[in-house]
Amino acid sequence: MSSLTATAVRTHCDDLEAMLREIGLVLMSCDLDGTLSAQHAKGRRDWLTELVRTPVIIRRALAEAAIGWRDQISPAPVELVPGLWCAPVPVRDRRSCVGWVLLGIPTRSLLESEHLSAMCQAISFDARVCKERLRRLGVPAEGEVPRLAAMFSRLWVDRQARDGREQTLEQVGRELAETWEEINLLYSITDKMRVEARPHRFAAQACQELLQTLPYRWVAAYIDREGTGEGRLIVSGDAPRDRASLRTMLSSIAARRDLSGPVMAGSVAGDDPDLDALGTAGIAHPIGRDGKVFGLLVAGDKQGPDVSPSSVDIKLLAAASTHIAIHMENAGLFDDMNSMFLGMLEAITSSIDAKDRYTCGHSRRVALLTRQLAEAAGIDGPTVQRMHIAGLVHDVGKIGVRESVLCKQGRLTEGEYDEVRRHPDIGWHILKDIPDFDDILDGVRHHHERWDGGGYPAGLSGEEIPLPARLIALADAFDAMCSSRTYRAAMARDEVLDVIEKAAGTQFDPSLVPHFLTLDFTEWAQLIEDHRGHERPAPLEDAA
Repeated sequence: MSSLTATAVRTHCDDLEAMLREIGLVLMSCDLDGTLSAQHAKGRRDWLTELVRTPVIIRRALAEAAIGWRDQISPAPVELVPGLWCAPVPVRDRRSCVGWVLLGIPTRSLLESEHLSAMCQAISFDARVCKERLRRLGVPAEGEVPRLAAMFSRLWVDRQARDGREQTLEQVGRELAETWEEINLLYSITDKMRVEARPHRFAAQACQELLQTLPYRWVAAYIDREGTGEGRLIVSGDAPRDRASLRTMLSSIAARRDLSGPVMAGSVAGDDPDLDALGTAGIAHPIGRDGKVFGLLVAGDKQGPDVSPSSVDIKLLAAASTHIAIHMENAGLFDDMNSMFLGMLEAITSSIDAKDRYTCGHSRRVALLTRQLAEAAGIDGPTVQRMHIAGLVHDVGKIGVRESVLCKQGRLTEGEYDEVRRHPDIGWHILKDIPDFDDILDGVRHHHERWDGGGYPAGLSGEEIPLPARLIALADAFDAMCSSRTYRAAMARDEVLDVIEKAAGTQFDPSLVPHFLTLDFTEWAQLIEDHRGHERPAPLEDAA
């Protein structure tokens, strides 16, 4: 019997054979030539099964019957020897019949048949004992054969349908489990996909998620956006090579011109030295978009009994590499947009500073000091960037102050001073409609508040003053006191720092002053030097 037929029959015979045997019937199967397959039942020998299957006379009769069944659409039961019937049901592969599953039906006539003794002799079984056991089984009369054959045919078809449904459910269950793994992995990855996160950090998180999901000893990402061969390497798990040689190996794979999809370690060692180095069932998947490869995602040394890469392994690696590529592309766009945005803000603030040449570069310097102070205070990176922007636009409201007042030589009148004091509110109104600018607005509107409540425009005190405003207040006052005015010369830096230290708890946040005193003013001094040729005294309101 062909292996295909045996497998198809064996799938449906696990419990059916035992059930039929209890009522004195025998389940068998054969190929198109009538050659019986191996017995399905396991364990001790069964006298009835051997009685029906073993004798040569029965096997010859079955082979002759099989020839006739080939031409029948619905093959009919055949009496192999007097009293022993065989009812066939076709076993099909697609639309072709590849064999038969058989129901052996001993009847009462067999008890009186002269063939029974020969059959018992073939299996070395006592004929009298055999007859007694057949009587106890209550074997059917010959007139019951058609009904039993029809019942078996229906039972077999139903069993096939049931088993087919069970196999489908099992397959669906496996696919659902695989899909769940993929969805869970992608959710974990995308949950960390923030455009402000650096691509290598996102790739490191993706590698860690893959290592926890896939049965591999290590997962690595190689990112080379510039194509220099000196890209960044991220490794999670226990890689078999040192980082330098692993980077060289991944760089070599990533540089292949034909790399358009996943590549796997060869089945024969030595086929590809680079891929062999990935270890058992190693997979390398390109990270790229639109035909351009700028990295590689790799899983190596598969663990467990199945040492070949599965479709799930490849699918999850491909999905993760796609997300890394998208993140890298988005991060590049974000960097471009952020640079353009900051350039635009610098152009605006420079144009405002240019209204009074003596404050040229003031906004850039305040932005620098605000960022440095935020970093020194332990504020997280994304917030530090926001504080930098707040410092850059803190004086944007001066665009609404008359130039004659901003550029006035000497001290301001009370009315002119009131006009200058309105610039924080003017800046707030200018910027308030920009989306996601709430934290920026706080710094713009309240950077002239004082810790003791004596500032403006709202007279806030202590921690009522938003943190961005407290940061900018220190940077703004320092830069103002270090700049020349028409009514005074610039103060020495040490003198200014001494004034700031003494104003802790009155004008400035006492928790921020110690951080400010430790700043490195080298970059700030360079900006002062760059703008020195454009200075002219500025209004009094910038002073501490």
